[in-house]
Amino acid sequence: MENEGRPAPRWSRAQLLAFRFAFVYLILYYLPFPFGAFPYTGRVAQKYESLWHQLVPWVGRHVLHLSYEILTSTNCSGDTTYEYVRVLCFFGLALAASLVWSMLDRSSSNYQRMHAWLRLYVRLSVGAAMLMYAGAKIFLQHFPPPNLYKLLEPLGNYSQMSLLWTLMGASRGYTLFVGCLQMLAGILLFLPRLTTLGALVGIAVFSNIFALNLGYDLPIKIYSLHILLVCLFLVLPDAPRLVRFFLLNQEVASLSENGLFHLRRLNTAALVAQLALGGVLACTYLVHAYDYEKRHFSPASRPPFFGIWNVEEFLLGGKVLPPLETDGTRWQRVVFQFPTEIGIQSMNGSWMGYWLRADMAGKTLAMGKPNDSNGEFEFVFADPDSRSLTLEGTDGRNEIRVKLRRLDEKQFALLARGFHWIDEDAALVQDEEGVCDRVRQTGGPLPAR
Repeated sequence: MENEGRPAPRWSRAQLLAFRFAFVYLILYYLPFPFGAFPYTGRVAQKYESLWHQLVPWVGRHVLHLSYEILTSTNCSGDTTYEYVRVLCFFGLALAASLVWSMLDRSSSNYQRMHAWLRLYVRLSVGAAMLMYAGAKIFLQHFPPPNLYKLLEPLGNYSQMSLLWTLMGASRGYTLFVGCLQMLAGILLFLPRLTTLGALVGIAVFSNIFALNLGYDLPIKIYSLHILLVCLFLVLPDAPRLVRFFLLNQEVASLSENGLFHLRRLNTAALVAQLALGGVLACTYLVHAYDYEKRHFSPASRPPFFGIWNVEEFLLGGKVLPPLETDGTRWQRVVFQFPTEIGIQSMNGSWMGYWLRADMAGKTLAMGKPNDSNGEFEFVFADPDSRSLTLEGTDGRNEIRVKLRRLDEKQFALLARGFHWIDEDAALVQDEEGVCDRVRQTGGPLPAR
């Protein structure tokens, strides 16, 4: 596996320094992997992260003199001040370590074997990340179809991030395509001889992802940039050969892979371990993502009255309230999207969320505002069908009777049309800006407000 017959090349000082910096930085960035990726290893990963939870805020206070405290807890953002300062810490430590390393080691002419080990670690780290993202896209953990609330949200109220999430979720085919490409890149990175091919696929995929993160302000810019940079790092040794072959139309010789060990048996064992690791991670991420989809998006996960329900008649205290657009009391719509939550939109467009408890056997429905015992509603219903529902009950002060009719979601243009190979020009409409669309033909009117 290793080319023992040829003399080892001598690296320049710049190459030696660059490798020392990259070695320390990449190890720091991708630790604690593989801890945390397997069962019973999360405790070690938490211990490692807790060290940075102490160091990063200290750097923010005493080195950077930030005017605010760095929060270590995150919800879903990977671009917090904590992450930027931590990357700065990695950079500073890698720079200092590479300088000290250069002073202590003046005799080494190259780090070929260490380079092989570094490539192993980062390609497995990035390969695992790609497999995780792939499983999330294949099984709706990322970019699920637009939910009922998204269908009712005016386009102008969308953030850039929400718009991208809805855009991707609206096209199951494209999401599957991206997920399969990420799965392909991840699998290839677990095969040493196909590392360059996997990195090239990763560059193509994550160039697009990083551009989307920048253009739509998704809070995973740091992480996606690092995956892209690692893919470039993995391609770098073969870059001159790729240029000669594809751009200069020159013949290139085959290149022997530097082995991790001197003994062939150990290299074979390492290869088997990599393949086993990739297989285990791929199966684990796919199973977890499938379980997530089954729990959140299967028909069994839906509430009994799933759908958007327009309010046809609303009686409060025995009095019919007319559908005035300025009225904040009369209901306009009721949305059953989640099993334990219900959303109610008033005529003035405002939304209120309530907890929901439905008893289908007893034909009762209770709901209320979180942490407010005075805002509870108790309703009964009798023999509802798939399109109509009548609720009768009280809010504790007044009797309420609500007649509901379910909206057909297919009247939304976003859901009305599937894929077509043939698109006749007569089916399209060109607006004042020269943009072609078919919304007026197939979408129909939006639900009345």
